[in-house]
Amino acid sequence: LAPHRRTFEIDSDQKKGNTLSEQFLAALQKISISRSIWVFFAGRIVGRAHPLNEEKSQERLQCLQKSVCSKVALDNGIKTQSRVHPSPGSARTLVWALPLTASCNMVTEESDHPHHPEEEKTPTQEKDSNLLARTDSSEILIQSSMDDIFDVIKSGELSEVENLVEKLGPEALSARDKHGYTPAHWAALDGNVEMMRYLVERNAPVDLPCLGTQGPRPIHWACRKGHAAVVQVLLQAGVAVNAADFKGLTPLMTACMYGRTATAAYLLGMGAQNHLTDINGDTALHWAAYKGHADLIRLLMYSGVDLQKTDNFGSTPLHLACLSGNLQCVKILCEKRNLELEPRDKNGKTPMMLAQSHRNSEVVKLLHNEMKKKSRWMPPISEIWGMLFGGAGASKGPLILFLVSVLLWGYPMYMIRCIPITWNVLRRSHYCFIYWNAVMWISWIIANRRDPGYIPLNSDTYYRAIKQIPYFDKWKKRNVILSRLCHSCRCLRPLRAKHCRICNRCVSYFDHHCPFIYNCVGLRNRMWFLLFVLSIAINCSFTIYFACYCVMIEGFSLLYVLGLLEAFVFCGLGWILTCTSILHACMNLTTNEMFNYKRYPYLRDKRGRYQNPFSRGPALNLFEFFVCLPDRQDEQDYILDENL
Repeated sequence: LAPHRRTFEIDSDQKKGNTLSEQFLAALQKISISRSIWVFFAGRIVGRAHPLNEEKSQERLQCLQKSVCSKVALDNGIKTQSRVHPSPGSARTLVWALPLTASCNMVTEESDHPHHPEEEKTPTQEKDSNLLARTDSSEILIQSSMDDIFDVIKSGELSEVENLVEKLGPEALSARDKHGYTPAHWAALDGNVEMMRYLVERNAPVDLPCLGTQGPRPIHWACRKGHAAVVQVLLQAGVAVNAADFKGLTPLMTACMYGRTATAAYLLGMGAQNHLTDINGDTALHWAAYKGHADLIRLLMYSGVDLQKTDNFGSTPLHLACLSGNLQCVKILCEKRNLELEPRDKNGKTPMMLAQSHRNSEVVKLLHNEMKKKSRWMPPISEIWGMLFGGAGASKGPLILFLVSVLLWGYPMYMIRCIPITWNVLRRSHYCFIYWNAVMWISWIIANRRDPGYIPLNSDTYYRAIKQIPYFDKWKKRNVILSRLCHSCRCLRPLRAKHCRICNRCVSYFDHHCPFIYNCVGLRNRMWFLLFVLSIAINCSFTIYFACYCVMIEGFSLLYVLGLLEAFVFCGLGWILTCTSILHACMNLTTNEMFNYKRYPYLRDKRGRYQNPFSRGPALNLFEFFVCLPDRQDEQDYILDENL
């Protein structure tokens, strides 16, 4: 036995012996001493105390050695960590190795939440000395025959479990293994739905916490691995949807901790409360923000969670998002106008300070820009700046440039310089020019004001699909339902629809977001967009023709040169957009699908090559485009009503 120093604390009342040697052994166990020296002296004392019963003394010594070895093995299974919290920025790490067992298939993970140095551990990580303090030795040292039930459950063979239960009796399903876990824990971790249903039918305990320091229940393990079907079975068996472990973690928090968006959505649909906190005051949003799960943050935001709620250390979700350095999470949180950007935790740290201390330069830049927008004297200036030079799609600069160029430059030049010179000579051309200008403005107004095909918010199909997330295994052949859930709009997107990040809505037949009409191009306004860009191209062509005729008569001037340059730019852009729109209409594809076809399974065959299942020939495709009809081959939403 190699020397290894540990402190053993054993209740003297439970270990008090009747003889002098047993009392001396209990006293030695309270002293921090080298294990090898302790066992050596203990053996000597036991031997001297029983000179006439060597066999009994040897048995006691062997039991003592086994106890020490088991303690050391348990202690070596995890690494110790210190409980320090000077600030949210000083994240404490706990690294624990998870063996690749056939039952749980876990991998090595790392937890470094600043308020939770001890995350929910897997079975091999819960083996610590506190296990002995929480349970009697009779519950841990179960019979070897009972150990077989856990091996069989880990194998996943239901028939073998049934045969073994017939031999051992139903009490075998209520046993705990040597680490304090029930059969329901292992069935939940493996995602074995049939096994869990069998346990429920046999009235086995499916809601007991394990006996370690964390105390997770089977539903927590199912949420950790994203087994929504197991979660459904447990909820139907009467397990509380907000059941907490010893650390106060609910199933929703566990799902948010490990990025299980579908499971979290299912829990919210089943009534999980998003405002509950763990023992450190962290909500599910705190966990999602710290772990960097942007989809979960958006899901929780639309479920009505409080973005300003602080934990026991004064940290808001924005603090933890900046601490983790996830730019997308910080962006989503900053989308709320009333969000306070400079709250201070109990250590006086702001989100900006945490991002700077961890050298998250992109997060610092984002926060700096957001603070400028929300400063007292900057809102009018920042709004104008953002309107003109904002991010891609969000800026109204192209729209304003178009209106100014036409109304304040193009039309005055046409009325003052062009008409007096060319009206009598090019009268028919002027009639065509006026006609296409009328078409341009009518199509622009309709394309700008018309609903492009927004999917209704809070649709019934979304909530029906949420309840059917546990049945996703039955949908894998279709491979469309779960990926089409939009948690921002709370809708089930039809095929070929997409969520526009500028409009923040899902659009049917999403083509693109056009800055010149400041609207999305979709099913209901795509025809008017095509007429708009076509009329721009034709009008700019007429403008170039008129300008060249004026130059031939009056000669070059600065006004004509500037007008020609502007006309060439808009003419080229108009014809490019017109040609691409007509091409996509003939192919029955959208611009989004054309450029991102690799992302959509329905545009690839079994070998991964491009295919277009919607094309029915150019003539029918154009008819469908201008009449704004949905595809004949568009899939209908498939809802498993019989499983509700």
